[in-house]
Amino acid sequence: MERLYLIAQLAGTRVALRSSDVDSVVIVRNVTPVPQTQPHLVGLFALRSRVMTLIDARVVVGADTAAHGADGDKAIVVKVGGHAYGIIADAVEDACFLDGEELPIRGKLSPGWRAIAEAMIEHAGETVLVVNPERLVNPPLAHAA
Repeated sequence: MERLYLIAQLAGTRVALRSSDVDSVVIVRNVTPVPQTQPHLVGLFALRSRVMTLIDARVVVGADTAAHGADGDKAIVVKVGGHAYGIIADAVEDACFLDGEELPIRGKLSPGWRAIAEAMIEHAGETVLVVNPERLVNPPLAHAA
């Protein structure tokens, strides 16, 4: 069965997001930090007259955080619980239909990746993780710290 996915790189890893979870891909500039929030919440930004929260996927999966780009960060806009969020992406590669089925995750993942990945799927001869944006927005606190 063919399904549409967004292929991107989060925290240095190629992943797939279901197109039904993705609103758009944008460049985020002028992020306003919010004091005393969870570490994966970078801050707030405005997009098309809406205020959104920016999420750092690197913090969620336990990777080293990267400096934010001088020209802005690429972000994947998703909706979770009726609210829009931006998830910082290292790169956004393609939106494509994949014929393969989502498969259970085989192999060992770090706790952070295990917390956000729901399945795996083949893309261009490579297996990529299918991630759930809701788990990026609301990660288990043990992995976000």
